[in-house]
Amino acid sequence: MDQSSADEEEIRNKQQQQTPQLRLATMEEEVSMAIPQGSVQPPTICVVPEDLAEGNKGAYTPKVVCIGPLFDGERTMASMLTLEHYKRCCIRKLVVGGESAGWSPEIHGSLLRNCFDTIMRLLLRIRASYSSMSSSSKQGEGAMSDDEQLAMTMLLDGCFVLYRLLKHAQMAKSGGAMESDYDEWTHLFGRCWVWGTVKRDLLLLSNQVPFFVVRKLFKHLKVKGNATGERDDALLVSGGLHLFGSLHPPRLQHSAPIQCHDVHHLLHLFYLSVDFPPSDESIRHQQQQQPAALLAPELTRWVPCATELEEAGVRFCARKRGALSFLDVSFRRRRGILEIPPLQLFDCSEPLFRNLIAFEQTYPTTPGRFTAYAIFMDCLIKTAGDVRLLHRSGVLVNHMNGDKDDVAMGFFSRLCKEAHTSDDRNYLAGLMQEVNTYQRARWPRWRAALVSNYFTNPWVTTSVVVAMVLLALTVMQTFYSVYGYYKPPK
Repeated sequence: MDQSSADEEEIRNKQQQQTPQLRLATMEEEVSMAIPQGSVQPPTICVVPEDLAEGNKGAYTPKVVCIGPLFDGERTMASMLTLEHYKRCCIRKLVVGGESAGWSPEIHGSLLRNCFDTIMRLLLRIRASYSSMSSSSKQGEGAMSDDEQLAMTMLLDGCFVLYRLLKHAQMAKSGGAMESDYDEWTHLFGRCWVWGTVKRDLLLLSNQVPFFVVRKLFKHLKVKGNATGERDDALLVSGGLHLFGSLHPPRLQHSAPIQCHDVHHLLHLFYLSVDFPPSDESIRHQQQQQPAALLAPELTRWVPCATELEEAGVRFCARKRGALSFLDVSFRRRRGILEIPPLQLFDCSEPLFRNLIAFEQTYPTTPGRFTAYAIFMDCLIKTAGDVRLLHRSGVLVNHMNGDKDDVAMGFFSRLCKEAHTSDDRNYLAGLMQEVNTYQRARWPRWRAALVSNYFTNPWVTTSVVVAMVLLALTVMQTFYSVYGYYKPPK
């Protein structure tokens, strides 16, 4: 062994001897700095966890428009550039108050700088709204700092969202769509109906701008052309409801107003619009109906599939009266009727449901009802026969492309992969326990077997009735014969 090799081996031995001490010192320093965050509010806009996104990452990725800092690296893609330019057009229209008005550097430039300065003062609150932040990729002299880059992103994206909300608020008030608006989108993209893709991107969890940024910009950029006689907050909410009106299920009896100050972002606004109304007393009562014994947090409550429940005497019915949301499932135990509000499935339904569930999985203050509903429906649908049964009952209406039974059969199973809920947060836990108790009873199963075997069509029913009449006549004849034998007439 030469001298150099011996020296290298001696150095390695010394490093190995020092490594445990260095590691201990590093751990001691890290532990001393690990201060619990206490009551810090959790972020409302998060990167979707890898386990949830696995299998369909495209459902969480924008196609034509980037909103917020989490997708900053994709803004320069060819598919995004058109709307990046359109965002600047939206700012101009909001600042000058119209499309044909001229630009005044003294008036409009000053207003734009005031908006930018306002956002700069909100940066701490903005950063707290996101689970992670990407650093600016621009380097060199004259490049913006990370704070300035983030403020510019909020200004562009916030004004874009604000302009669309105001546009749809005007559509809602006029009672229809504005043809010029759709012509504008067709001219921008070179094809019709592209706005559906934009709406899909605006409902992605990681593709959001905090709603307080939109509200703050609206206060600075109010113009006469946007006056509709509504309060500012109500105007933004009505615009958002109209914007996504074609995507959510029927509102049924959901009439409780949504408070603008409670909205975190556009996905949260949509979430509130299809969830139970928070002020309804009957929902509070329903939420208190917990099962007698709660399961361990790592366990998920289960019910048999739809065909097994039907064999046990449970009947399925589309609930159309008294339902407050498509989540408003009920069970009439005396009659064995499981009432589920109708749900229509489209090709856009899976990305939408996935992001709603991802929002519940990353934001702990949500009630978690979409996750619980998806798990419940996944229990019911295991085979193509379950899909057909729910379709005949009017509960499930499938408009998705492909083999309708196969696509619908795996829909809720894909949604529930790696999604979890605890028994005390499952609003359907009490109902599922009642269904399981009913399914295990003997009399409903016997009654269902009798109806299934002998009353499925009029010919079988007629033969059963005739047989019962003949049996009754035979019994009567036998009775009178025996009676006459023991007590003959005098």
